[in-house]
Amino acid sequence: MKRYIFKITILLFIFYVSCDDANDLLNQYIKDGPIIYAAKVNELNTQAGYSRLRVNIYPAEDVNRSYCVLSWNITQGAKDSLKVDYIENNFDNDSSCYYTFIDFVPDSGIEGNLEITAQNVDVFGNRSLTVTEGAYIYGSSYLSSLVNAQVQFSSNNNEITFEQKVSAVGNLLSYEQNSGEFTEEIFVTDERYPLSNAKAGGIVRTKTRYLISETDIDTLEVVNYLETIIPQI
Repeated sequence: MKRYIFKITILLFIFYVSCDDANDLLNQYIKDGPIIYAAKVNELNTQAGYSRLRVNIYPAEDVNRSYCVLSWNITQGAKDSLKVDYIENNFDNDSSCYYTFIDFVPDSGIEGNLEITAQNVDVFGNRSLTVTEGAYIYGSSYLSSLVNAQVQFSSNNNEITFEQKVSAVGNLLSYEQNSGEFTEEIFVTDERYPLSNAKAGGIVRTKTRYLISETDIDTLEVVNYLETIIPQI
């Protein structure tokens, strides 16, 4: 009988200690009152650009919302951030969202894939749960991978035809005329373009411009011009 009483006493002691520890743990979180979260961002999407991007923010309905904090990694273990106030100047009526542009220093090494994290803050300082979205930044490395469209000439050199490249939106063009002078550079969006007084043996200078994705905020141009000799008739 004494053995059973001893076991019950031990179990009651353990239960008491466990409850006491649990209360201490709970008190750590409720000592300042219950945790209140601000309404979080419903949707976050990004649009790629050259050394920059646009971030579109669709916050949940909250009469107390104040601003959104966007953050991202710049190096291993280091972050940068940007505050976006929920005001009329930052609202895009066409897209029905708040937005901002994030600019990066060219050749800073920030290019390619990037993760953007958004967290809302209300007027009382309460923060929301975070939302993360992937982004892409074009940089010099990406530009170096682009190539110019090849060109061909009609039999009498009075028309030029551009090779059709995926995502290309047109080509910059200037060419040497019989006078020896180059025409003023123009941007051609058509597959074919007429040439006037093109000098046989002269040079055509072209450079292709790309829009990689329809949602991108910048077009990209090949770094160097393509120089093609106008054939002899």
